Amino acid sequence: MPPRSKGESSMTSQNQTSTRYLMGTACAGLFTFGVMTSFLGATLPELSARAAIDLARSGTLFSFLYLPQVPMVFLAGPLIDRFGKKLVLAAGLLGSAAALAGLAYAPSYTVVGALLVVLGLGGSSAMAAANTLIPDLYPENPSSALNLAGIFFGVGAIFFPWLVALMAQHWGLVKTLWSIALLVGAVAVVALMQRFPPAGMAGGFDWDQAMSLTTNPTVIILAGVLFFYSALEISTSGFIRTFLEKDLSVSARGSQIVFTTFWVMMMLGRLVASQVVKRIRGPQMLLGCSLGAILGLTLMALAPNLWMATTGIVVCGLCYAPVFPTTAGTASTYFSRIFGTVFGMLMTLALLSGAVIPPAIGYVGQHRSVRAGIWILAGIACLFLITQAIFNRYERRRLVPQSM
Repeated sequence: MPPRSKGESSMTSQNQTSTRYLMGTACAGLFTFGVMTSFLGATLPELSARAAIDLARSGTLFSFLYLPQVPMVFLAGPLIDRFGKKLVLAAGLLGSAAALAGLAYAPSYTVVGALLVVLGLGGSSAMAAANTLIPDLYPENPSSALNLAGIFFGVGAIFFPWLVALMAQHWGLVKTLWSIALLVGAVAVVALMQRFPPAGMAGGFDWDQAMSLTTNPTVIILAGVLFFYSALEISTSGFIRTFLEKDLSVSARGSQIVFTTFWVMMMLGRLVASQVVKRIRGPQMLLGCSLGAILGLTLMALAPNLWMATTGIVVCGLCYAPVFPTTAGTASTYFSRIFGTVFGMLMTLALLSGAVIPPAIGYVGQHRSVRAGIWILAGIACLFLITQAIFNRYERRRLVPQSM
């Protein structure tokens, strides 16, 4: 990959807040995004009771939260490149904080749904801004920094909801949602007080260049990598407990422990990867990860007992962990000036994959077995391996080396 020049790196470092503090803000943004995307499950009983939402309609609340993220992450890219990360990050967080505060008093299903749409829009734009800020701070090795920052999202999304559920039980819904809103708003205020690197296209957004990205081989191949990866991560995490309980007769408590172990391995994998990519190139590491994903899913599909299945799940968690941050870091080295737009395009494909593949796995699990669905995931992992291998070969040949 073509590295950024020293001149470019020094130019972005002038007249801005310390890299350490900006990195802290980006990590806080990812942490709060994890909290915002996972709080709903933790507070759903109290929220449904307050707004008189029945069980059938409560399931649709997740669609209000997640579906708006698909178009928003796409639109946030050009906004980031034109107006900078600071504006998009702060606006997204402030909008999210307002939505969370409003949810504390939402009187009906309609109002709750509308506020969740606002939360999805704000959260996804903040997530995009935080992820695209990090390569500006560490242009020499953005994959390492993105892997490290990804741990904070995992903490917010996996472990913080337990605290939220306890808060909702002991404090009540209003105080809990206000606490989350104040946390999100505080990160926005900190961001507004800092000086961020300038926008890549502050002088005017180049729509012709943006349109050319749709036929750029680098973007197309990396989008394929994230498309298959997203299907693997979301489907595996979504069906771990069902697979263990239905196919291996594991208790609910046992399946929850293994499920948590999967996410712990994801965070541990990103911590390890943040150091590994300092020694080997990110795409080379991901080639090994794709092989590991095939191995882990095969162990799950063949598993006759809990221990073999858990081994496969641990392997999957470790091998899935670096894929998204490392792929994003790779893309940032090719498209530094317009990375916001590229990130939005890649994330859109990843989110769409997560909306399409898991229902298909669920259909197979319903009509055959969850184990059969795991075999399908192993096939998708093979496509992931092929796509990653294509990119590695493409990169080595340097057919279209560029740093926009």
